[in-house]
Amino acid sequence: MTTRKRSARETAYAELRRRILTLELSGSQKIDEATLVESIGVSRTPVREALHQLSAEGLVEVDPKGGYWISSISLRQCRELIEAQYVLVRATSQLLVERIGETGLEQLSEAVRAVERAAAEKDIPAITCTNAELHILETELTGNSYLLSMAERVYTHLQRLAYLSFGGVHRGATWLGDIDDHYSKVHVDHWEYIDALRDRDHQRAEAVAVRHVRLFQTRLASFLADADCANLDFSTLSADARMVG
Repeated sequence: MTTRKRSARETAYAELRRRILTLELSGSQKIDEATLVESIGVSRTPVREALHQLSAEGLVEVDPKGGYWISSISLRQCRELIEAQYVLVRATSQLLVERIGETGLEQLSEAVRAVERAAAEKDIPAITCTNAELHILETELTGNSYLLSMAERVYTHLQRLAYLSFGGVHRGATWLGDIDDHYSKVHVDHWEYIDALRDRDHQRAEAVAVRHVRLFQTRLASFLADADCANLDFSTLSADARMVG
């Protein structure tokens, strides 16, 4: 594959992924390939290659009649992602306490500072991206490739939910509680988690990690209860099983 072709594919992939994770392309939306080709500025082949890759990641779905759809964000998906996150953070904490070294701790510290810089600028796409990168890095540092594959999928999909619950679709509006207070709690969790890893304190590390998931879950549940949720597909889950509280 030539460098030029690879660059076109990567450009198409990065731009399509960005549009999906920031809900510029919303769930259940039919993809217009011709429009994407024109707006991204590449040919049809790299766009199709990017769509194929995004399909493998679960962000787009193949239409049996031809073409692609943006994967919907269902209430069942919300619940399953949070459940998977709880499993991930417990496993990751157990392994990190035993395996992380000073280099890894410094990598995590720099990743935390990147989240803080994005929060200070109230840049919601950057916040969701850097936060996902932080937690994927945590899993990468365990040295377990199977956990890493799971983390990459889970935290990628969680970015869309984070973008919603942080007010991204409302251009950073803080109507859903005090966003600065939420970010403050996020930062406390991040640094306390690193301290627990440095101290080789498994119990404390897992407790902080679980608390951190619960913090996001609480905000997401508030969003589902209070927002108009126009971008969410409620059709796949019955009313009595909608969201874990």
